[in-house]
Amino acid sequence: RLLELKLGFSLSRSSGGASAGTERGEKETDYKGEAAMASTKVQRIMTQPINLIFRFLQSKARIQIWLFEQKDLRIEGRIIGFDEYMNLVLEEAEELNVKKKTRKPLGWILLKGDNITLMMST
Repeated sequence: RLLELKLGFSLSRSSGGASAGTERGEKETDYKGEAAMASTKVQRIMTQPINLIFRFLQSKARIQIWLFEQKDLRIEGRIIGFDEYMNLVLEEAEELNVKKKTRKPLGWILLKGDNITLMMST
């Protein structure tokens, strides 16, 4: 209230009653409507990594995994199990050598989560 007296206008954004600023012909802005519009424009739900892995498991999608500090090697396979540490059990796993463009069949493997840099469906 003291600030209102010094400045000569109200800082409140409520619609009840005119402030000194609006009495002088200045337009009062309604920020509530802008906030409501912004929240309805983009309504995206953040996907947790564990949920994405679970989706790969459910869909039996073939995925490619980039390995930590092994830029020339990648692993492809289907997730059949995982845990909270992102350790993965893969079936039909293959080791891909990016430089040589070769594939080595591995079968069923357990891949430690520490080795995973990126996961994507192929």
